[in-house]
Amino acid sequence: MKLSIPNSIQFKEIQKWDFFSVLIMALLFMRVMVDRSGLGAVIGLALLGCFFLLLIFRLRLPKYLLLYSSLFFLLIGYAFINAVNIHGEPFFTARGVIRYFSYFAVFILAYYSKITFKQLFWLYTIIVLIQSVLAVFQFAFSGVERPSGTFINSNHFSYFLVPYFAILLIVYNKYLPAFFVFLLSAFLGGMGGVISLLLVLFLFLSHYARRWQKIVAIALFPLFIAGAGFLMQKRVKELTDITAISERLSENQAGGGSSLVWRIVTWKLMYDELVEKDGLYTGMGLEYASLVSPYFLESSIREPHNDYLRILLEFGLFGFILFVYGMYYGLYRLRKNAIELNSTRYYAIYAALAAIYLGMIVGNIVVLNTLWWLLLTIIAIMHKDDKQIEFKASV
Repeated sequence: MKLSIPNSIQFKEIQKWDFFSVLIMALLFMRVMVDRSGLGAVIGLALLGCFFLLLIFRLRLPKYLLLYSSLFFLLIGYAFINAVNIHGEPFFTARGVIRYFSYFAVFILAYYSKITFKQLFWLYTIIVLIQSVLAVFQFAFSGVERPSGTFINSNHFSYFLVPYFAILLIVYNKYLPAFFVFLLSAFLGGMGGVISLLLVLFLFLSHYARRWQKIVAIALFPLFIAGAGFLMQKRVKELTDITAISERLSENQAGGGSSLVWRIVTWKLMYDELVEKDGLYTGMGLEYASLVSPYFLESSIREPHNDYLRILLEFGLFGFILFVYGMYYGLYRLRKNAIELNSTRYYAIYAALAAIYLGMIVGNIVVLNTLWWLLLTIIAIMHKDDKQIEFKASV
Protein backbone atom coordinates (compact mmCIF):
# COMPACT_ATOMS: atom_id res chain seq x y z
CA MET A 1 0.00 0.00 0.00
CA LYS A 2 1.23 3.43 -0.86
CA LEU A 3 2.21 5.23 2.33
CA SER A 4 4.31 8.29 2.97
CA ILE A 5 7.87 7.51 3.97
CA PRO A 6 10.71 9.71 5.17
CA ASN A 7 13.60 10.32 2.76
CA SER A 8 15.97 9.07 5.44
CA ILE A 9 15.32 5.44 4.46
CA GLN A 10 18.52 4.18 2.87
CA PHE A 11 17.55 2.20 -0.22
CA LYS A 12 21.18 1.57 -1.13
CA GLU A 13 21.43 -0.33 2.13
CA ILE A 14 18.35 -2.38 1.21
CA GLN A 15 19.85 -3.51 -2.09
CA LYS A 16 22.76 -5.39 -0.55
CA TRP A 17 20.72 -7.51 1.89
CA ASP A 18 20.18 -10.49 -0.37
CA PHE A 19 20.05 -12.79 2.68
CA PHE A 20 16.49 -11.63 3.31
CA SER A 21 15.39 -12.90 -0.10
CA VAL A 22 16.64 -16.43 0.58
CA LEU A 23 15.19 -16.37 4.10
CA ILE A 24 11.72 -15.24 3.06
CA MET A 25 11.47 -17.59 0.07
CA ALA A 26 12.59 -20.56 2.18
CA LEU A 27 10.24 -19.77 5.07
CA LEU A 28 7.26 -19.28 2.74
CA PHE A 29 7.88 -22.63 1.06
CA MET A 30 8.53 -24.48 4.32
CA ARG A 31 5.46 -22.97 6.03
CA VAL A 32 3.17 -24.42 3.39
CA MET A 33 4.90 -27.81 3.38
CA VAL A 34 4.61 -28.35 7.15
CA ASP A 35 1.13 -26.89 7.61
CA ARG A 36 -0.63 -30.24 7.98
CA SER A 37 2.12 -31.77 10.12
CA GLY A 38 1.54 -29.26 12.91
CA LEU A 39 5.08 -27.92 12.70
CA GLY A 40 3.95 -24.49 11.49
CA ALA A 41 4.60 -23.01 14.92
CA VAL A 42 8.24 -24.07 14.63
CA ILE A 43 8.59 -22.15 11.36
CA GLY A 44 6.84 -19.18 12.96
CA LEU A 45 9.26 -19.19 15.89
CA ALA A 46 12.20 -19.49 13.48
CA LEU A 47 10.88 -16.49 11.57
CA LEU A 48 10.50 -14.38 14.70
CA GLY A 49 13.90 -15.49 15.97
CA CYS A 50 15.58 -14.36 12.74
CA PHE A 51 13.56 -11.16 12.76
CA PHE A 52 14.55 -10.15 16.30
CA LEU A 53 18.22 -10.99 15.70
CA LEU A 54 18.20 -8.85 12.57
CA LEU A 55 16.32 -6.15 14.45
CA ILE A 56 19.09 -6.03 17.04
CA PHE A 57 22.06 -6.10 14.67
CA ARG A 58 20.97 -4.91 11.22
CA LEU A 59 17.45 -3.58 10.78
CA ARG A 60 16.25 -0.05 11.35
CA LEU A 61 12.45 0.07 11.32
CA PRO A 62 10.90 3.10 9.64
CA LYS A 63 9.26 5.31 12.24
CA TYR A 64 6.14 5.81 10.12
CA LEU A 65 5.61 2.03 10.01
CA LEU A 66 5.97 1.73 13.77
CA LEU A 67 3.45 4.54 14.16
CA TYR A 68 0.92 2.85 11.89
CA SER A 69 1.50 -0.50 13.61
CA SER A 70 1.39 0.74 17.20
CA LEU A 71 -2.38 0.36 17.50
CA PHE A 72 -2.11 -3.19 16.18
CA PHE A 73 0.54 -4.06 18.79
CA LEU A 74 -1.50 -2.46 21.58
CA LEU A 75 -4.62 -4.38 20.54
CA ILE A 76 -2.78 -7.72 20.47
CA GLY A 77 -1.18 -6.92 23.82
CA TYR A 78 -4.54 -6.01 25.32
CA ALA A 79 -6.16 -9.23 24.07
CA PHE A 80 -3.23 -11.24 25.48
CA ILE A 81 -3.48 -9.62 28.92
CA ASN A 82 -7.27 -9.95 28.84
CA ALA A 83 -7.03 -13.69 28.13
CA VAL A 84 -4.45 -14.23 30.86
CA ASN A 85 -6.54 -12.24 33.32
CA ILE A 86 -9.78 -14.09 32.52
CA HIS A 87 -8.55 -17.59 31.70
CA GLY A 88 -5.11 -17.79 33.29
CA GLU A 89 -3.42 -19.42 30.28
CA PRO A 90 -0.40 -17.21 29.48
CA PHE A 91 1.59 -19.83 27.58
CA PHE A 92 -1.19 -20.93 25.29
CA THR A 93 -2.28 -17.34 24.65
CA ALA A 94 1.25 -16.59 23.42
CA ARG A 95 0.37 -18.78 20.42
CA GLY A 96 -1.82 -16.00 19.05
CA VAL A 97 0.80 -13.35 19.80
CA ILE A 98 3.40 -15.32 17.81
CA ARG A 99 0.99 -15.72 14.89
CA TYR A 100 0.03 -12.05 14.57
CA PHE A 101 3.53 -10.75 15.19
CA SER A 102 4.80 -13.06 12.47
CA TYR A 103 2.64 -11.15 9.98
CA PHE A 104 4.45 -7.94 10.87
CA ALA A 105 7.85 -9.67 10.76
CA VAL A 106 7.19 -11.13 7.31
CA PHE A 107 6.21 -7.72 5.96
CA ILE A 108 9.37 -6.05 7.29
CA LEU A 109 11.74 -8.80 6.11
CA ALA A 110 10.14 -8.81 2.65
CA TYR A 111 10.39 -5.02 2.52
CA TYR A 112 14.16 -5.21 3.07
CA SER A 113 14.66 -8.12 0.67
CA LYS A 114 15.55 -8.12 -3.03
CA ILE A 115 12.72 -10.44 -4.02
CA THR A 116 10.92 -9.32 -7.14
CA PHE A 117 7.24 -9.72 -7.85
CA LYS A 118 8.04 -12.13 -10.68
CA GLN A 119 10.26 -14.32 -8.50
CA LEU A 120 7.59 -14.55 -5.85
CA PHE A 121 4.99 -15.45 -8.47
CA TRP A 122 7.18 -18.32 -9.65
CA LEU A 123 7.48 -19.58 -6.07
CA TYR A 124 3.70 -19.27 -5.74
CA THR A 125 3.28 -21.28 -8.97
CA ILE A 126 5.61 -24.04 -7.76
CA ILE A 127 3.71 -24.31 -4.48
CA VAL A 128 0.32 -24.45 -6.23
CA LEU A 129 1.55 -27.12 -8.66
CA ILE A 130 3.00 -29.30 -5.89
CA GLN A 131 -0.14 -28.98 -3.78
CA SER A 132 -2.36 -29.72 -6.78
CA VAL A 133 -0.50 -32.94 -7.55
CA LEU A 134 -0.69 -33.99 -3.90
CA ALA A 135 -4.43 -33.22 -3.77
CA VAL A 136 -5.14 -35.29 -6.89
CA PHE A 137 -3.04 -38.14 -5.49
CA GLN A 138 -4.92 -38.03 -2.17
CA PHE A 139 -8.26 -38.13 -3.97
CA ALA A 140 -7.37 -40.84 -6.50
CA PHE A 141 -5.25 -43.19 -4.39
CA SER A 142 -6.02 -42.43 -0.74
CA GLY A 143 -9.78 -42.02 -1.03
CA VAL A 144 -9.78 -38.55 0.52
CA GLU A 145 -13.08 -36.91 -0.41
CA ARG A 146 -11.86 -33.37 0.13
CA PRO A 147 -8.07 -33.44 -0.45
CA SER A 148 -5.89 -30.64 0.86
CA GLY A 149 -2.28 -31.40 -0.06
CA THR A 150 -0.11 -30.42 2.88
CA PHE A 151 -2.62 -27.81 4.06
CA ILE A 152 -4.58 -28.52 7.26
CA ASN A 153 -7.81 -28.80 5.28
CA SER A 154 -9.19 -28.12 1.81
CA ASN A 155 -10.64 -24.72 2.78
CA HIS A 156 -7.14 -23.46 3.63
CA PHE A 157 -5.93 -24.58 0.21
CA SER A 158 -8.92 -22.94 -1.52
CA TYR A 159 -8.30 -19.54 0.08
CA PHE A 160 -4.58 -19.83 -0.67
CA LEU A 161 -5.55 -19.97 -4.36
CA VAL A 162 -7.42 -16.64 -4.30
CA PRO A 163 -4.43 -14.25 -4.72
CA TYR A 164 -2.87 -16.62 -7.26
CA PHE A 165 -6.07 -16.63 -9.31
CA ALA A 166 -6.22 -12.81 -9.18
CA ILE A 167 -2.60 -12.44 -10.33
CA LEU A 168 -3.06 -14.95 -13.17
CA LEU A 169 -6.19 -13.24 -14.38
CA ILE A 170 -5.44 -9.55 -13.88
CA VAL A 171 -1.65 -9.20 -14.06
CA TYR A 172 -0.66 -11.89 -16.55
CA ASN A 173 -3.97 -12.45 -18.42
CA LYS A 174 -3.55 -16.22 -18.26
CA TYR A 175 -7.20 -17.10 -18.77
CA LEU A 176 -6.93 -20.87 -19.31
CA PRO A 177 -4.66 -21.49 -16.27
CA ALA A 178 -7.00 -19.25 -14.24
CA PHE A 179 -9.96 -21.40 -15.32
CA PHE A 180 -8.12 -24.54 -14.18
CA VAL A 181 -7.38 -22.88 -10.83
CA PHE A 182 -11.10 -22.16 -10.49
CA LEU A 183 -11.91 -25.82 -11.21
CA LEU A 184 -9.23 -26.88 -8.73
CA SER A 185 -10.89 -24.80 -6.03
CA ALA A 186 -14.24 -26.42 -6.83
CA PHE A 187 -12.59 -29.86 -6.78
CA LEU A 188 -11.33 -29.11 -3.26
CA GLY A 189 -14.94 -28.63 -2.19
CA GLY A 190 -14.60 -25.24 -0.52
CA MET A 191 -17.77 -23.23 -1.13
CA GLY A 192 -16.25 -20.06 0.32
CA GLY A 193 -13.17 -20.38 -1.91
CA VAL A 194 -15.26 -20.70 -5.07
CA ILE A 195 -17.41 -17.69 -4.15
CA SER A 196 -14.23 -15.69 -3.47
CA LEU A 197 -12.86 -16.58 -6.91
CA LEU A 198 -16.14 -15.53 -8.52
CA LEU A 199 -15.82 -12.10 -6.87
CA VAL A 200 -12.27 -11.76 -8.27
CA LEU A 201 -13.63 -12.67 -11.71
CA PHE A 202 -16.41 -10.09 -11.38
CA LEU A 203 -13.96 -7.33 -10.36
CA PHE A 204 -11.70 -8.21 -13.29
CA LEU A 205 -14.59 -8.08 -15.78
CA SER A 206 -15.94 -4.83 -14.36
CA HIS A 207 -12.59 -2.99 -14.50
CA TYR A 208 -10.21 -4.49 -17.07
CA ALA A 209 -12.11 -6.68 -19.49
CA ARG A 210 -12.87 -5.35 -22.96
CA ARG A 211 -16.32 -5.60 -24.46
CA TRP A 212 -15.56 -8.79 -26.39
CA GLN A 213 -14.06 -10.34 -23.26
CA LYS A 214 -17.21 -9.54 -21.31
CA ILE A 215 -19.33 -11.15 -24.00
CA VAL A 216 -17.13 -14.25 -23.96
CA ALA A 217 -17.20 -14.30 -20.16
CA ILE A 218 -21.01 -14.14 -20.14
CA ALA A 219 -21.10 -16.99 -22.64
CA LEU A 220 -18.63 -19.08 -20.65
CA PHE A 221 -20.06 -18.29 -17.22
CA PRO A 222 -22.49 -21.24 -17.35
CA LEU A 223 -19.44 -23.43 -17.97
CA PHE A 224 -17.85 -22.13 -14.77
CA ILE A 225 -21.03 -22.81 -12.80
CA ALA A 226 -21.58 -26.21 -14.41
CA GLY A 227 -18.00 -27.25 -13.69
CA ALA A 228 -18.21 -26.05 -10.10
CA GLY A 229 -21.61 -27.67 -9.65
CA PHE A 230 -20.38 -31.02 -10.94
CA LEU A 231 -17.30 -31.01 -8.72
CA MET A 232 -19.25 -29.81 -5.69
CA GLN A 233 -22.52 -31.68 -6.14
CA LYS A 234 -22.40 -33.16 -2.63
CA ARG A 235 -21.86 -29.73 -1.09
CA VAL A 236 -24.71 -28.28 -3.14
CA LYS A 237 -27.07 -31.06 -2.05
CA GLU A 238 -26.29 -30.24 1.57
CA LEU A 239 -27.97 -26.86 1.13
CA THR A 240 -31.39 -28.50 0.81
CA ASP A 241 -31.80 -28.37 4.61
CA ILE A 242 -31.41 -24.61 4.71
CA THR A 243 -35.14 -24.36 5.53
CA ALA A 244 -34.35 -25.88 8.93
CA ILE A 245 -32.40 -22.79 10.02
CA SER A 246 -35.35 -20.99 11.62
CA GLU A 247 -36.37 -24.11 13.57
CA ARG A 248 -32.84 -24.73 14.80
CA LEU A 249 -32.41 -21.08 15.76
CA SER A 250 -35.60 -21.11 17.81
CA GLU A 251 -34.47 -24.27 19.62
CA ASN A 252 -30.78 -23.28 19.87
CA GLN A 253 -30.00 -26.61 18.23
CA ALA A 254 -26.50 -26.72 16.77
CA GLY A 255 -24.71 -29.60 15.11
CA GLY A 256 -25.82 -31.83 12.28
CA GLY A 257 -27.15 -30.67 8.94
CA SER A 258 -25.13 -28.88 6.28
CA SER A 259 -22.10 -26.78 7.08
CA LEU A 260 -24.04 -23.58 6.33
CA VAL A 261 -26.87 -24.48 8.72
CA TRP A 262 -24.35 -25.45 11.38
CA ARG A 263 -22.53 -22.15 10.92
CA ILE A 264 -25.55 -19.88 11.18
CA VAL A 265 -26.96 -21.59 14.28
CA THR A 266 -23.53 -21.76 15.95
CA TRP A 267 -22.88 -18.07 15.26
CA LYS A 268 -26.00 -17.19 17.22
CA LEU A 269 -25.05 -19.46 20.11
CA MET A 270 -21.52 -18.02 20.24
CA TYR A 271 -22.80 -14.46 20.21
CA ASP A 272 -25.33 -15.26 22.95
CA GLU A 273 -22.53 -16.78 25.04
CA LEU A 274 -20.37 -13.68 24.57
CA VAL A 275 -23.20 -11.41 25.75
CA GLU A 276 -24.02 -13.71 28.64
CA LYS A 277 -20.43 -13.55 29.87
CA ASP A 278 -20.32 -9.72 29.57
CA GLY A 279 -17.62 -9.87 26.91
CA LEU A 280 -19.33 -7.93 24.14
CA TYR A 281 -17.37 -4.72 24.71
CA THR A 282 -14.10 -6.10 26.09
CA GLY A 283 -13.87 -9.47 24.34
CA MET A 284 -12.83 -12.73 26.02
CA GLY A 285 -9.16 -12.54 25.11
CA LEU A 286 -6.77 -13.85 22.49
CA GLU A 287 -7.36 -17.41 21.21
CA TYR A 288 -10.76 -17.66 22.92
CA ALA A 289 -12.25 -18.86 19.61
CA SER A 290 -9.43 -21.29 18.83
CA LEU A 291 -10.24 -24.94 18.20
CA VAL A 292 -7.44 -26.17 20.46
CA SER A 293 -7.85 -23.56 23.17
CA PRO A 294 -8.05 -24.89 26.74
CA TYR A 295 -10.72 -22.25 27.39
CA PHE A 296 -12.77 -22.80 24.24
CA LEU A 297 -16.37 -21.68 23.83
CA GLU A 298 -19.04 -23.59 25.69
CA SER A 299 -21.44 -23.26 22.74
CA SER A 300 -19.10 -25.17 20.42
CA ILE A 301 -15.68 -26.79 20.54
CA ARG A 302 -15.17 -25.77 16.91
CA GLU A 303 -13.91 -22.44 15.64
CA PRO A 304 -16.56 -19.90 14.54
CA HIS A 305 -15.93 -20.20 10.78
CA ASN A 306 -16.60 -16.47 10.69
CA ASP A 307 -13.66 -14.13 11.20
CA TYR A 308 -15.85 -11.14 12.02
CA LEU A 309 -17.45 -13.07 14.86
CA ARG A 310 -14.03 -14.37 15.90
CA ILE A 311 -12.65 -10.83 16.22
CA LEU A 312 -15.73 -9.82 18.22
CA LEU A 313 -15.31 -12.83 20.54
CA GLU A 314 -11.61 -12.24 21.18
CA PHE A 315 -11.20 -8.45 20.94
CA GLY A 316 -14.64 -7.10 21.76
CA LEU A 317 -16.60 -4.37 20.03
CA PHE A 318 -13.75 -1.85 20.05
CA GLY A 319 -11.36 -4.33 18.43
CA PHE A 320 -14.03 -5.30 15.92
CA ILE A 321 -14.52 -1.66 14.85
CA LEU A 322 -10.76 -1.20 14.41
CA PHE A 323 -10.56 -4.43 12.42
CA VAL A 324 -13.34 -3.37 10.03
CA TYR A 325 -11.81 0.09 9.62
CA GLY A 326 -8.40 -1.46 8.87
CA MET A 327 -10.00 -3.66 6.23
CA TYR A 328 -11.72 -0.69 4.62
CA TYR A 329 -8.56 1.43 4.70
CA GLY A 330 -6.46 -1.34 3.16
CA LEU A 331 -8.92 -1.84 0.29
CA TYR A 332 -9.24 1.90 -0.23
CA ARG A 333 -5.47 2.42 -0.50
CA LEU A 334 -4.96 -0.56 -2.81
CA ARG A 335 -7.72 0.54 -5.15
CA LYS A 336 -6.51 4.15 -5.11
CA ASN A 337 -2.96 3.05 -5.96
CA ALA A 338 -4.26 0.79 -8.71
CA ILE A 339 -6.07 3.73 -10.33
CA GLU A 340 -3.40 6.40 -9.79
CA LEU A 341 -0.51 4.17 -10.93
CA ASN A 342 -2.57 2.28 -13.51
CA SER A 343 -1.21 -0.85 -11.84
CA THR A 344 -2.63 -4.29 -12.55
CA ARG A 345 -0.62 -5.62 -9.62
CA TYR A 346 -2.29 -3.35 -7.12
CA TYR A 347 -5.70 -4.11 -8.60
CA ALA A 348 -5.05 -7.86 -8.45
CA ILE A 349 -4.20 -7.66 -4.75
CA TYR A 350 -7.17 -5.35 -4.20
CA ALA A 351 -9.47 -7.92 -5.85
CA ALA A 352 -7.88 -10.79 -3.91
CA LEU A 353 -8.18 -8.96 -0.59
CA ALA A 354 -11.83 -8.01 -1.28
CA ALA A 355 -12.56 -11.66 -2.08
CA ILE A 356 -10.80 -12.83 1.08
CA TYR A 357 -12.80 -10.36 3.17
CA LEU A 358 -15.93 -11.88 1.63
CA GLY A 359 -14.71 -15.37 2.47
CA MET A 360 -14.16 -14.29 6.07
CA ILE A 361 -17.93 -14.40 6.54
CA VAL A 362 -17.84 -18.20 6.46
CA GLY A 363 -14.17 -19.04 7.01
CA ASN A 364 -11.29 -19.02 9.49
CA ILE A 365 -8.99 -16.98 7.28
CA VAL A 366 -7.44 -14.40 9.60
CA VAL A 367 -5.39 -17.17 11.25
CA LEU A 368 -4.07 -18.70 7.99
CA ASN A 369 -0.34 -17.99 8.25
CA THR A 370 0.33 -19.65 4.88
CA LEU A 371 -1.96 -17.17 3.12
CA TRP A 372 -1.04 -13.99 4.98
CA TRP A 373 2.71 -14.55 4.89
CA LEU A 374 2.60 -14.75 1.12
CA LEU A 375 0.07 -11.95 0.66
CA LEU A 376 1.96 -9.57 2.95
CA THR A 377 5.20 -10.41 1.16
CA ILE A 378 3.60 -9.37 -2.13
CA ILE A 379 2.29 -6.12 -0.63
CA ALA A 380 5.69 -5.35 0.96
CA ILE A 381 7.46 -5.89 -2.38
CA MET A 382 5.11 -3.53 -4.21
CA HIS A 383 5.38 -0.97 -1.44
CA LYS A 384 9.18 -1.18 -1.52
CA ASP A 385 9.23 -0.74 -5.32
CA ASP A 386 7.10 2.40 -5.02
CA LYS A 387 9.39 3.88 -2.38
CA GLN A 388 12.50 3.12 -4.43
CA ILE A 389 10.98 4.94 -7.40
CA GLU A 390 10.16 7.92 -5.19
CA PHE A 391 13.65 7.88 -3.68
CA LYS A 392 15.35 7.85 -7.10
CA ALA A 393 13.08 10.64 -8.30
CA SER A 394 14.05 12.79 -5.33
CA VAL A 395 17.80 12.34 -5.86
